[in-house]
Amino acid sequence: MNYDLGIIGGLGPYASCYFYELITKKTKAQKDQDHLNIIILSDAKTPDRTAYILDNSKENPYPYLLKDCKTLEKLGCKLISIPCNTSTYFHNELQKHINISISNMIENTAEFIKNKYQKVAILATTGTIKSKLYQNALEKRNINYTLPNQENIMKIIYDYIKQGKDVPNNLWQETIQNLDCDCYILGCTELSILKEKLKLKENFIDPLEIEADNVLTFFNKERVK
Repeated sequence: MNYDLGIIGGLGPYASCYFYELITKKTKAQKDQDHLNIIILSDAKTPDRTAYILDNSKENPYPYLLKDCKTLEKLGCKLISIPCNTSTYFHNELQKHINISISNMIENTAEFIKNKYQKVAILATTGTIKSKLYQNALEKRNINYTLPNQENIMKIIYDYIKQGKDVPNNLWQETIQNLDCDCYILGCTELSILKEKLKLKENFIDPLEIEADNVLTFFNKERVK
């Protein structure tokens, strides 16, 4: 069977579920058959991306990602999406070995922000920040940025969201208050889950929402307004 979209999930699992839900909710459909044929390859055993970026002696996630991409390509997928910001670190190298398009969530997000906001706060894992994935994408478009307390961000992601715990409101407020910016990138897919849970305003930019919209655009699917 040929699939439309292949999703590499498990990075983390909650974010994969949320991404699939977003695509489903955004698709304007009268019946089941109006939705995309999607296969989710939830490879939760993929080594931690941030751990490897910070210390290359740790196990490399790249072979796992490449194997998963090749599997989705063999299954006839026309587009691959990886709902994990930090995994974008491997995007260019993966794309060299895959004949179908691998969506670049970070580039898509920076393009969405362009001409809408002047200064952005990047809320992301230390791996994403160290690799300058968002910084480079924003600088390329002449968008200014600022960074929050990184220790707090990692605590929110690893000590709370990845463990299925509610993020304390005081920790969240402490992290985002007094940042000199007019919008915030929820630059880790675990943080994307907070937008709905905390009812965050529209200036909290969720890359998963942008990615879902780009998927539907790629397949010329009408979306719910």
